[in-house]
Amino acid sequence: MIINKVTAAYFSPTDTTRKTVQAIAGGILPEIENLDLTRPEVRAEHYTFKADEMVVVGAPVYGGRIPLVSYEAIRHLHGKCTPVVIAAVYGNRDFDDALLEMRDLLSAQGFIPVAAGAFIGEHSFGNTVAAGRPDRIDLYKCADFGRQIYFWCKDVTVGQFALKVPGSYPYKTRGPQSGLVHEISADCIHCMHCVDVCPTAAISPKSPAIKDMSLCIKCQACAKKCP
Repeated sequence: MIINKVTAAYFSPTDTTRKTVQAIAGGILPEIENLDLTRPEVRAEHYTFKADEMVVVGAPVYGGRIPLVSYEAIRHLHGKCTPVVIAAVYGNRDFDDALLEMRDLLSAQGFIPVAAGAFIGEHSFGNTVAAGRPDRIDLYKCADFGRQIYFWCKDVTVGQFALKVPGSYPYKTRGPQSGLVHEISADCIHCMHCVDVCPTAAISPKSPAIKDMSLCIKCQACAKKCP
């Protein structure tokens, strides 16, 4: 298998998935392209990859599944028998059916899954569960995973892969998407950074106190990245 280009594609509101995917991709080839699918305007576009490319696709795990926004973003990725590496990043409970869901979806989009892994990231709800993860050791292991993929794939053809991953079908029932009510304290300086980092445009550009609960996915980017 010839790999001329590696792209790190990720939906990562709080950066844990981004760090993980970039480390894996960097282990495969030192020079990588980045496709940050976190912003709505980027997810709206369609992207096509060739057979001599490899894509590392990562998504966070919310309640044992990938979030619907990640699902829709992956539907905009198109492969032409393109090898793909799958990364599910979860907050220290379980990744349940996330890898299986991603494998099935990417296969339907023209990709050939060649490797997959589940990785620990700091939990969205606070900074006490898996605090600071992925850390330096985690990222070293991710890069080493990427190096193993490169050496394993260079002597085989895409048609030899039939990747098996944990999970069960039908997938775990997706929980209701109900947003979190956040309070704005007197310390708020209305810098509007929460508006910039919200991946679903749930916070009004008029005021950080105005939030569309139907759009909120509880990623906590607004709280974690508030200066």
